Amino acid sequence: MLRMAIYLVLAISAIIGALYVRVITASHDPAEWHVDPYNITRPISPNTYYVAPQGMVEAMVDREAAVYAAPAAIMAKAFDDYVMTQPRVTRLAGSVEEGWLTYVQRTPVLRMPDYISVQFMDFEDGGSAMAIYSRSRYGYGDMGVNKARIDIWLQSLASFEE
Repeated sequence: MLRMAIYLVLAISAIIGALYVRVITASHDPAEWHVDPYNITRPISPNTYYVAPQGMVEAMVDREAAVYAAPAAIMAKAFDDYVMTQPRVTRLAGSVEEGWLTYVQRTPVLRMPDYISVQFMDFEDGGSAMAIYSRSRYGYGDMGVNKARIDIWLQSLASFEE
């Protein structure tokens, strides 16, 4: 009986280990994760956070996007400069020049990837706005991680708000 329990524990440990290796070595296909945040379909799971100008998108937003007193090119550069200083962040796709970027940030302990797509848009008056869509790759919920991340990242742009 003890031997069977030991084998069961070893089997479960091996399965958990294999799943963990799969999570931390998962490839990030830009074709799948570099999405246009002005044109998304949100899942029913509560593991996303979405900021955009509500009048410019079809999906329901969690927070109305701010309007910035600077052009999109300046905003994209300021945002990227800040985001790339954050822990465990890499740029997956896009560029500052395009004003459309997707980042991967891994969670601290389990190193699970979250994807954050952002796109800046110019207005005729010289100002700009952005849409940002943060989502977890694994799990049903996110315990508020996506909201907390985006709220902090957006604080870096507060001095540009109109």
